[in-house]
Amino acid sequence: MGLRCKRCGSEEQVKNGLMRSQQRYRCKVCGLNFTDTPARGKPLALKATAVLLYVSGLSVNRTAKLLGVSTPTIQAWLEQFATAYAQKPEPEGRAVVTELDEMWHYLKKSPSRSGSEGLGIVLQGSWWIGSAAVVIRPPASA
Repeated sequence: MGLRCKRCGSEEQVKNGLMRSQQRYRCKVCGLNFTDTPARGKPLALKATAVLLYVSGLSVNRTAKLLGVSTPTIQAWLEQFATAYAQKPEPEGRAVVTELDEMWHYLKKSPSRSGSEGLGIVLQGSWWIGSAAVVIRPPASA
């Protein structure tokens, strides 16, 4: 199997000078200038192995350590796989929309009285059937 164009896959090319001591070629079909270098990135088999390990129950960190790549790389491969092959689930039942804009403005106007340095957490529960409130405890006095 001869040298192939990286864009169109054609085997028709001519030599076209040198670049960094590497022979450069020009494709006769699409005009792409390229060198005969290996493809960048990790092989597809390694990416598929990472997805299978993660889906089998291994953590992202452990999968990265086993395969010798970084954790963000594994996360990127999982996102690419999910985007390409996994269907986005449709929400079931009724959607709950919460607007925190009014509370945000109140907290910005009076941060000392509202205790806005605290952490507010809202947990969704099956018992929620109406309005919800966020309670922020005031910071302890020094």
